[in-house]
Amino acid sequence: MKSESFRLLEDDWNAVRDLASMFRYFVRNRKYGYVDRLANAYNPRVAEITIREALREARSAFDQNEKVHLPSEDNVKRVIELINKDLSIAGLLAALSLAFPEKRGG
Repeated sequence: MKSESFRLLEDDWNAVRDLASMFRYFVRNRKYGYVDRLANAYNPRVAEITIREALREARSAFDQNEKVHLPSEDNVKRVIELINKDLSIAGLLAALSLAFPEKRGG
């Protein structure tokens, strides 16, 4: 099944990058499960559940004073909507999570 290709707007890219920053926490800690599940999601629901589970763990880590980025609620909603339109966005999110450069100085 071929997905319909569409162009991401700047706000869409920013939302995907925002979530990639959160997933980068898991990559830094060698917890690749969420990123692997995103990359291999076979339907949008699997990707959405993966995002929600990762958010729950990231919030927990944040509450324990770990250095983890928490994306905005609006960006989470936007990315889930994008994935529902085009599942390949989940793969893009996974790839950015693996390749996302770490910020210098912190």
